[in-house]
Amino acid sequence: MFDAQRTAIKGSQQLFTQGLSAQSAVDRLAVTGVNGQESLQRQQLELAQAATHGYVDATTAMFPGEGSADAHRSVDEAFAQLKTTHAEFYDALERELERDADVADEFSEEFVDAFEDGTEQFLELSRSVEEQTVQSVDELSSQLSEQLERTQELQDQLEEQLERQSDDVADLLDRQAEQIEQLQQQLEEQAEEVTQQLQDQQVSAETKIETDPEHTLESVAGIDADVRERLADAGIATVDDLVRADAETVAEAADVSESDAEEWIDQAEA
Repeated sequence: MFDAQRTAIKGSQQLFTQGLSAQSAVDRLAVTGVNGQESLQRQQLELAQAATHGYVDATTAMFPGEGSADAHRSVDEAFAQLKTTHAEFYDALERELERDADVADEFSEEFVDAFEDGTEQFLELSRSVEEQTVQSVDELSSQLSEQLERTQELQDQLEEQLERQSDDVADLLDRQAEQIEQLQQQLEEQAEEVTQQLQDQQVSAETKIETDPEHTLESVAGIDADVRERLADAGIATVDDLVRADAETVAEAADVSESDAEEWIDQAEA
């Protein structure tokens, strides 16, 4: 990019210098053209003077007299004055054009020198900026590369740490699952033991109630073996069962009167 800019600037400088040189050549050519124009007009004056003398000769031939010499002298004097004026005019014009051309050349040289100096300073500044830019870009690229390397290292470390933590978490979850499974198994075993103990206690209590004379229907007066059998068929096997039953149910099950049933219930409650 910087090389293209410098090439374009140098090309513009060359075109500008060539343009000034062309303008100077045009100015010099204008001076040469003035000289040619002066020579041509001088020749025209010579021809006009000769033609005027011819006209005077023709006139004096038609009208002879002593005025011919005076007429030729007057013509020569008039044309001499005209030639002098003509020469002075073109001399002044040529000097003015040459002076303008010299001034233009001097100005062009000074301007070209100043333009070249400014261009060189700009190109030098451009090279300096390019060097600084390239150096800054190199430094920035180096810093970015280092930063990317550090970032990659940190990312690798983080991935390794996450992998280790994932493994640790997986191991911890496995151990917790095993512990939970063991605890659940222990709880199931304990529940089975408690259930078995409760069942054993219930059976023991029922057996005790059934075998304890104080809890059997034998302790109730008026209830013989046949009545106990009929009551047992109705679900009344102990004193507690009898207390919980009503007189109508007991009377119907034992096939006795309700008054007898009420008496048995009163004995059981006592």
